[in-house]
Amino acid sequence: MMRSTVGLWALALGVLVSSFGCDAAPTAAAEVLPSAALLPSAAAPKQSEPGSASSASLANQKFGQPITETTETTLAAISAAPADFANKTIRTTGLVTAVCKSAGCWMEIGDENSKAHVKMSGHSFLVPRTSDGHRAVVQGVVSATEAENSCGAKDNCGGPEHGANAKLEIVATGVEFID
Repeated sequence: MMRSTVGLWALALGVLVSSFGCDAAPTAAAEVLPSAALLPSAAAPKQSEPGSASSASLANQKFGQPITETTETTLAAISAAPADFANKTIRTTGLVTAVCKSAGCWMEIGDENSKAHVKMSGHSFLVPRTSDGHRAVVQGVVSATEAENSCGAKDNCGGPEHGANAKLEIVATGVEFID
């Protein structure tokens, strides 16, 4: 009985995420819980509901898989040579500067000079939509994607002087908030 209830919740979450999409405007709908919250309490650590009064501090809240990478790689190092880190699992830390307000399926993290777009691996977990301004440790695979030029084309548009910027993307397998 418990297994079918969990399955129904997972199905409902999938329908909700696909209905609103990642680019949809924020709604007044209830906050979406991380997928770990759909598991029986014995299988997942207790987490505060995103958007609740207790989410003011996200310290020690974990989403996705456990962070097992022990070597910290700075965003600056990854940004300086993204090809060196492409398709490799890294651990990095940054300040959350933006988050998907529809579902929490992506966030932007940054430091003084660098930033990265972080996607939650295959929508397998979500982060609180109120994560802006909190520091997070991210473990994931670096994807050095080609940035679009200001004209929207991926190539043959005139180079950096016409708006091409390197875009660093990390597909996260786990996120842990520090504060």
